Parts: sequence; structure tokens; C-alpha cells
Amino acid sequence: MKSALLLSFILLISLSVTAQSGLEVRGYFGVSGAQINWNKDLDGASSADIESLIEVGVLLSKSITEKIALTGGVNYGFAQVSYYPNIPSCVNCLSIAYNHNPDFKMLSIPVYAEYKFGKLFYAAAGPIVDIQLSEGNNFSDQSGLGYLVGVGAKLQTEKLSFSIFPNYKRHNVIPFEELGNYKQILQELGVQLGVGFSF
Repeated sequence: MKSALLLSFILLISLSVTAQSGLEVRGYFGVSGAQINWNKDLDGASSADIESLIEVGVLLSKSITEKIALTGGVNYGFAQVSYYPNIPSCVNCLSIAYNHNPDFKMLSIPVYAEYKFGKLFYAAAGPIVDIQLSEGNNFSDQSGLGYLVGVGAKLQTEKLSFSIFPNYKRHNVIPFEELGNYKQILQELGVQLGVGFSF
């Protein structure tokens, strides 16, 4: 009997600690307007356009104080890429062949701090580790370190939360591979819609 009471007491304490742990798992879907630009002005350089960038992801947040939380997760983004090569005009040429993969895919690991102000709003900022999964998109590999900043709103119930998070992301700020003096940088201005569950 004593061991059953002790076991029940330990179970209640562990459930209480978990309930007060401040952990939240959040799934989200996002869309972004994106552009890929050279880091320096280059006359006559080839260019690329990114259209319909969509992202899905999962985040884990841990409350540090009443107003500050640390958040990290995994994000998968994909889009269509149009490529405009700098090919000189050719009078009697039918076509000039070039390889191009229009499907852009990237895996990102965001880690950022959230600061709550008011009952609904929060600001967030932090680094992103990017791994470009696709090849042949005809712009600089975006694998490297970038950053994210944004201001969002979250409606919290006892266990569930519903969030909207407009944000700006800049990728390839510090590339994993040396790209020389010129590189292309992917920038996003987007919004994420999320649903979270608190433990």
C-alpha cells in the first residue's frame, strides 16, 4: 500500500512538473514572397526568379521567463525557379541548351528567441541554418547561416495556441562553402500560420 501511494505521489509530481514545464509543440504552414539577388551590382549577369515559396515546419518552444521563450525546429521550403541566362542574341540559332532545375528545395533549422509584449503579441529573432537540397537551380547554393526577424500574434487557450507570424528571412549570409566575391542571396518576406499544443 505504501509503495502504491509513493508511486501515485511521484506520478502526480511528475505530471505537475510537466504541466508547468512551459513546453509547446507548434506545427505551421507558411507562404513567402521571395527574391534572389546578387550581393553586388553586376551588369549583364544572369538572373533567377523564385515563385510561390511554401514552407511547412515543426517548432518546439520552451518558456524561460514569463515573457521570454526559446524556440527551435525544422522547416522544409519549396518553390519554383525561373532562370534568365545572359545569352547574347544569335541570328541563326534555334536554341542554346542549358541545364536548369525549376524545383527549389531547402531544409532549415531556425533557432530564435521570442519576447512577449501585451497579451497577444511577440517579437522573434535569431539565426537559421540552411541546407539547400536541390541542385541545378542556376543560382548560388543557399546552404549556410542566415537569420530571421518577425513580429507575430498568438491566441492561447489552456492547451492550444493559434498564431500568425509575419517575418523576414535572409539566407546565405555566411555560406558553408566559399563562393568568391559574388554570391546570390535569397530573401523572404512571408507569413506563417501555426497551431500549437502546450505540455
